[in-house]
Amino acid sequence: MCETLHQMRGRSKLLVVAVAIAILVVAATAIYLRSQLRCAGFEGPAVSIDELPRAPITEGSLRIATWNVRNFPLDERPEEDDLGYSRRTNICDFETALGGLGADLYGLQEVNDIRRFQPILRRACGERSMDVRYSSSGGRNGQHLAIAWDRSVLELVGRPLEIEELVLEPGMRPAFAGSFRSLRAGGVDFTLVVVHLESGPRNFADRRRQNRALATWLEARIDETGDPDVIVLGDFNTVGSPRGGLEGELQSVDAILGRVGLRRLLNPLGCTSYWEGGGERDGIHQPSLLDHVFVGGFELDPVTKPLEAWLHCLRWQCEELISRPGEEDGTFWDVSDHCPLTFEIRDENSESQNSEL
Repeated sequence: MCETLHQMRGRSKLLVVAVAIAILVVAATAIYLRSQLRCAGFEGPAVSIDELPRAPITEGSLRIATWNVRNFPLDERPEEDDLGYSRRTNICDFETALGGLGADLYGLQEVNDIRRFQPILRRACGERSMDVRYSSSGGRNGQHLAIAWDRSVLELVGRPLEIEELVLEPGMRPAFAGSFRSLRAGGVDFTLVVVHLESGPRNFADRRRQNRALATWLEARIDETGDPDVIVLGDFNTVGSPRGGLEGELQSVDAILGRVGLRRLLNPLGCTSYWEGGGERDGIHQPSLLDHVFVGGFELDPVTKPLEAWLHCLRWQCEELISRPGEEDGTFWDVSDHCPLTFEIRDENSESQNSEL
């Protein structure tokens, strides 16, 4: 009987060891497959630390980012291999870029798979306690908006709001808003609005209507809350008006949102995304200025670090982007055609500053 118990204990130990080894093998295999299937990209430039914010957040400030993440997690076959034309999200590069922005608050567009995004956000941001909310509607293509934030820095006040007033016709995307309060003593509180307006040169009139609807909503919101501190950001799709081109559309947006006290932050590089251009696909891609940030209210000038564009916008300095066999641009093809933008605002309201004087 003693020998039988001894043998049983021995077999139990062997079983435990075997199970542990099997778990390690499965985990290692999963990591390997993830690397091969989701992290294999082009040989050209990928995410570089030099093309992301390297400096820490300015003391006493909040860093805010906006990024159209291109139908995350897009996974389609290459359309033209000879031009490096692949619409595919490289998850590893995406995580590196997302975490490398180091933002306290993110406004994102085109999060198609909301189930898969949250674990990637948490891996990307490491030890930061990130939370995220999504718009319930993503328009005709399921392109949800998302607001993500560090819960150790900011508190979401109430529930996010879906701004259906921007859905002027079936298939349009709503805007998405959340009210935030800094956890810093005497910190700011404000409303963040994320937008993704209609695209294409033929839809300028629709975008103008959407901007007017947004301005009307903002005016009512400010009257209701008594708080004029607002940040509006995202993909405005400013490809140009029929007569005035890009400058004409920018003047239109500035005028409409300016009526409710918002001003647009200037983009020193001059672009936020790239596209193939109107001619034949030849591997030469043109810059465009689609994404913007507007701020309003804030008795003190809130901006402590200006708007900056990263990744391939910075790499190519908003000149033509060349992506041909052997010299494909990794982040443009593997992550998103848009570039992430960051800026920083003062995490201190005027009342707290005046009380210290």
